[in-house]
Amino acid sequence: MKHTLFLSAAVLTTVTASAQKPFTLKGKYHGSPISHIYLQYADASGKYLKDSARVVNGAFAFSGNLSGTTMAGLLGNPAARSMDDPNIAYVFLEPADMTVDVTANKFKDIKMTGSVTQNEMAALDKQKAALKKEWEPFMRKLDSVNKIDNFKFQEMKSGLKPYQEQMKKFDFAYIDKHPDTYLAAYLLRGHAMSLPTDQLQKYYDGLGADLKTTIGKSMHDELERRKIGVPGTTAYAFASTDINGAPFNLADYKGKYVLIDFWASWCLPCRKGNPHLKKLYAEYKDKGFEIVGVSDDDSKPDAWRKAVNDDGIGIWKHVLRGMDREKLMAGIFNPNDLSKRYGIATLPTKILVDKEGNIIGRYSGGEEDDAKMDAQLQSIFK
Repeated sequence: MKHTLFLSAAVLTTVTASAQKPFTLKGKYHGSPISHIYLQYADASGKYLKDSARVVNGAFAFSGNLSGTTMAGLLGNPAARSMDDPNIAYVFLEPADMTVDVTANKFKDIKMTGSVTQNEMAALDKQKAALKKEWEPFMRKLDSVNKIDNFKFQEMKSGLKPYQEQMKKFDFAYIDKHPDTYLAAYLLRGHAMSLPTDQLQKYYDGLGADLKTTIGKSMHDELERRKIGVPGTTAYAFASTDINGAPFNLADYKGKYVLIDFWASWCLPCRKGNPHLKKLYAEYKDKGFEIVGVSDDDSKPDAWRKAVNDDGIGIWKHVLRGMDREKLMAGIFNPNDLSKRYGIATLPTKILVDKEGNIIGRYSGGEEDDAKMDAQLQSIFK
């Protein structure tokens, strides 16, 4: 799935409000005339700001107060309002006098001076340049496929693994050399989900107090997420409305083993795994086994219903995740979001609940985790 989002308070973070210092950001704009340039960031008090500056003869200026480095979005005249929009750039603001130079439809080529963190990021990007150029033809092809065939895109995307592993080496070479910097915490945020828990904890512990509570908070949140919906904990007994409009309550399944399948119509590994789930359901349903599908299709209920029908999985119960995109983007906890209640970060993820409502299994991969799931079910129903 391609996540398209406008800049939010959950994305742009800063450090604590102690020792506020001023910053200035003066810029030059080139290209078709626009009236304003926009800057989005969190200020020294942690307040999320959307500032604007009039463009006069190609010049603009911003000023404010910060107590440390923060990521900011600089926007010209965005069309798609996505992170890939050519009129949106991401920069690292610092309590300093900084300058930027941008061109219409080429904001990603921004030139900036005065920010140490921006310079460090530029140096890191320079190290990655040859690798990016090598993979550029594949990226262009991947992007064109994504526009017309989501499933084919997902299949092709798996081919990025060698590229991602090499990029990761560049990032961790910097992180290991500069473990207590804003840029290190920023880079770690992008790798947090893929790191083993002990490694993630080590890197998080190495951050200073300010970084832990700001840009590093996502690492803390990931560590906390890994404690939710895992074997040894009690399954959240949710109530919802199923795909047919009937009331659903997980508590009604006490006395049975329940496999909660977190999936989506757009998720290729999820759809590929449905025939296997049908096989398991046929084998164990008369022995006290049930499946409940929790779909990440809140914004596309018609696609959800079509997928259930096309895959022939209406033989078990189905509910929606309960996602509220506005709350999710703003980092506001939504008590009705079942993915949050079960610590779901990737799809498909399957949670096995015993007769007493306790979680006894968690399978967060696709086919690679089927063997573990099959073995556990076999041991239960042998």
